[in-house]
Amino acid sequence: MIALTLAGCASAAESPRTAETPAPSATPTATLSAPATAAQDEAAHVTPVEAYLDWLTASRKPDAARACALMSADLRKRMISEFAATLGSSFPDCESMIATTAAMYAATGASADVDVKVMSETASEATLFSTYIGSGKCGTIHLTSTNDGWILTEQSEGCAR
Repeated sequence: MIALTLAGCASAAESPRTAETPAPSATPTATLSAPATAAQDEAAHVTPVEAYLDWLTASRKPDAARACALMSADLRKRMISEFAATLGSSFPDCESMIATTAAMYAATGASADVDVKVMSETASEATLFSTYIGSGKCGTIHLTSTNDGWILTEQSEGCAR
């Protein structure tokens, strides 16, 4: 997963339906739902690839809060544990992990250029394959759809080497 580190879309809104005038004796049985917020509407148009690239950009800037928000809680925990086990680096939270790794990338001049292929995609889940162009490091990125868009999940992992 460290190679992945070093290295959301809701379903489309339904089209409006033509309103029918009920007969005078008819009683409406449906209730109106609240309109989607602007953020939910925007998230509905983000593809899994765009969400992954958003995460990658945020993780390199760094915009640690944004990068962490695009990761599931289980993925954040797993990555912190993997850094501790592999590098002996202990991070108190996701934001400090992202800030530290972004500084490492900047110091080494590591490129964030990636080639991303969609392996599978449904309305609720997507799997991408990402290869860093400069290093050849790769990973399988699993995303799940939430009300706020796509997030990377703990099923994501770096390629075995």
